Amino acid sequence: MEIQSTLDSMSSLYEETKRRLDELTILYEMTKISQTALNTDQMIGEIIRVLYSYFNSEKLSVLLLDEATGLWVLHPSSIGFNPKDIEALNLKLGKGITGWVVEQGCPSGVNHVEKDLRLIRNRESILSEICVPLQADGKFLGVIHAQSRRENAYSQNDLRLFEKTGHHLASLIESARSEERYRTVVENALDGVLVMGDDYRLIYVNERLSNLLGCEKEVLIGIDFLSFLDERSQDLLKERDRLCREGEEVPSQFEISILRKNGESRIVEMNSTLIRDSQGNTNHIAFLKDITEKRKLEEQLLQSERLKAIGEMASGVAHDFNNALAIILGNTQLLLLNVKDKEQLDTLKIIEKVAKDSAQTVRRLQEFTRSKIQQDLYPMDIPNILKDAIEITRPRWKDAAQEKGICIDIVTQFEDVPRAVGNVSELREVITNLIFNAVEAMPEGGRIILKTFLRGEKVCVQVIDTGVGMTEEVRKKVFEPFFTTKPFTNTGLGLSMAYGIIKRFGGDIEVASTPGQGTVFTIFLQHATGVEKPKDSPFRIPSGREAKILVIDDEPHVREVLSRGLSAFNHRVTEAHSGEQGLKLFQQENFDLVLTDLGMPNLSGWEVCKTIKKFSPKTPVGMITGWGMELDEAKKRESGVDFIISKPFDLNKILHIVSESLAC
Repeated sequence: MEIQSTLDSMSSLYEETKRRLDELTILYEMTKISQTALNTDQMIGEIIRVLYSYFNSEKLSVLLLDEATGLWVLHPSSIGFNPKDIEALNLKLGKGITGWVVEQGCPSGVNHVEKDLRLIRNRESILSEICVPLQADGKFLGVIHAQSRRENAYSQNDLRLFEKTGHHLASLIESARSEERYRTVVENALDGVLVMGDDYRLIYVNERLSNLLGCEKEVLIGIDFLSFLDERSQDLLKERDRLCREGEEVPSQFEISILRKNGESRIVEMNSTLIRDSQGNTNHIAFLKDITEKRKLEEQLLQSERLKAIGEMASGVAHDFNNALAIILGNTQLLLLNVKDKEQLDTLKIIEKVAKDSAQTVRRLQEFTRSKIQQDLYPMDIPNILKDAIEITRPRWKDAAQEKGICIDIVTQFEDVPRAVGNVSELREVITNLIFNAVEAMPEGGRIILKTFLRGEKVCVQVIDTGVGMTEEVRKKVFEPFFTTKPFTNTGLGLSMAYGIIKRFGGDIEVASTPGQGTVFTIFLQHATGVEKPKDSPFRIPSGREAKILVIDDEPHVREVLSRGLSAFNHRVTEAHSGEQGLKLFQQENFDLVLTDLGMPNLSGWEVCKTIKKFSPKTPVGMITGWGMELDEAKKRESGVDFIISKPFDLNKILHIVSESLAC
């Protein structure tokens, strides 16, 4: 008896051990499948095949609940079942053994199916069936069931094992679905997403980040993320980690610069979180948003506002300088009329030359400050302008460079582009200036590339050099007037003038540069749709005569210079110190011609001209201005202005204009 009892005990222990081993083996296999499967469907299919071989059933299937219809849908990997037959049964909650199992929330094992009232009859001779609900977190996902044509095919141990299998399968399905939902969200996120370890090596990246870095996802896994950052950004990440390790709080959001695989730099907003597991291991999860265009727009707006403020200030300064230069130049030219001494004559000519050079500098400043688009814009053949600029600059980039023992090549890459709106001579001046800048940026020689291409609706011109490049600080200031990195050889007005010219064309100009890697200037111009070149009218030089002239200016020295200059050529001049006095004198006397300043207190030159034309429409009226020649055309016509004289004026030019006006 004792021996039998011992044998029974050993047998029972063996059975229990085998059951536990079977259970652990199946659960382990299912878990391993879930970790390697690419998606939920593949995972369920492989688990079905494992269970089918273990339970030795003729049929084994997984039915998943369609939440929209409430019907059970046969998984396509189910073995021994015809999807059309299952569909015809119209299985749902409470219907059939499967419906009962889900409704009751408990497993069912039946070894005499034909005697079970829950059975939905069909043509198949099924005798045994076990069915287990798939339930996770209180939610029914479906059922898993096996069928056999043999009676008593499944034992209670089989049912218990099947039940554990069902619980585990439900957990795996829900976990996989959650992961897929998460992965779908992450993969379709508008921002880049990454996971990296303490060594900065990438563990996971989504598609958006892959595109941002310019590399395939598979290639990125295991790569050091720091290799995509510039030096400043690398130091920033390392410093943040050091502070975190020391227990200090750091902002989760910060900006870095990413260097894409093709060398392009992008500004990225990074939001990083540190995740620590129970063993103390850490990973970084980060979201990266490309804000390059946003920063570019902000920079353009800031630059536009800064240049506008500088322009307003410079415009006022230019006006005052022109008044002062008008007095200096006018008096110098008056003295030149009578001086005989050679030494004095030479001294006066030096003063005249310096005054004219200064006037040219002020005129360039006014070119920058003019924001109104000129009316004399017409179609331009861009490639021809670039070719002209190359020839004009050839002595500098070829001959002078060769004399210094260096070689500079100019390469053209012209795509077919339509004509653009602008002014040929001014655009030629801009390109010439950019080529000169490129030459100066290549003291050891190099290459200049001139390109034309279309970008959207814009005609684009690029001037690219392989020179020393610019720092970010220099690049941001490059279009500001008087800013120069060569203070003793350059006025710093070349690029600011280029900026003003392109803006007047209705276009834009941008610069990209990296120290040691050269500079790229890109000009964007509008298509010349509906713009025609104006016809040139013949220029006549009429004979002059003596005249009675009214000069109106609130600046006494300017009035004096004009009066003395005109009187020197036998014109009779009457001076007025204000617009009101000038109109009063005009009503009292007859004048052949009126010269009036534009900017005067109380009554401006516009109002003076308009009133004089009402009194005497045929009397020529000229405007003298220190604000430059670019006055509003419509306002000129409305006020009756016949001609403009820009300060500082040349007496010879004034005499010519006066003579021409009196002859009309």
